[in-house]
Amino acid sequence: MMRNKVAVFGEALFDLLQQSNGDYRPFVGGSPFNVARSFAKQGLDCCYLSRIGNDDLGSQIMHAAQLDGIQLPENNRSDKPTSLALVYKDENGHPSYQLYRKSVADLDMTAEQLLAIIPADVEVFHTGSLALVPEMIDVLTPVLIKLKNRGVKISIDINVRLGVELDHSQYVGAIWQFIALADIVKVSDEDLHLMGLQDDPIYHAAELLSVMNDGIVALTLGEQGAFIITDGLTVQQDIIPTRSFGDAVGAGDTFFLH
Repeated sequence: MMRNKVAVFGEALFDLLQQSNGDYRPFVGGSPFNVARSFAKQGLDCCYLSRIGNDDLGSQIMHAAQLDGIQLPENNRSDKPTSLALVYKDENGHPSYQLYRKSVADLDMTAEQLLAIIPADVEVFHTGSLALVPEMIDVLTPVLIKLKNRGVKISIDINVRLGVELDHSQYVGAIWQFIALADIVKVSDEDLHLMGLQDDPIYHAAELLSVMNDGIVALTLGEQGAFIITDGLTVQQDIIPTRSFGDAVGAGDTFFLH
């Protein structure tokens, strides 16, 4: 049986989750890397393309990728450090982040280098989150255009974070440029709010379609469920209630696969 071929580009980092006693526990994370792990665990032929640091944290990320069956390009390590995210949770369990993202391994890539390691038979290219920053416009834009011309579907998880850039408006402007090149976009009501789109999230999620070409938007609304929105169709999916609720960090990343 042929397996769908997907490629993922974007951060693999370490989440340092604050504990009740004030300590921090380290976990391999990063939204695109979480998506790659989910792709591989569900039987898709998945390769992760961002460079991985040569430091100890990078070696742990490499080990996690190999355990999950993710394909990695040869000689795709970087001497730049692995990125870190300090994760704080409020009384309701909602996370906030302090990010360390300048001159890091997973952004150490040119457009030419990335194009050279994308498999020729890839069907879907996924990116998003902390890769959607102004400094990556010149890297990702020519890559996405060439892939679209080859018929590859482009999927993006917006996953907006405060503090990624000193100039938040430039960050949001870069996100809009990437949305215009996507076939599939996943966005939450919180993402829309941080993009300056207030009030009705369903209306604003549909607005994203105006810059896409025959696209699909997946909108998540927490306890209000989720929506799939196209130019001609809106489908709602209610949540499945649970008796116990654990750590939600990364839940939105794996939602994308479904």
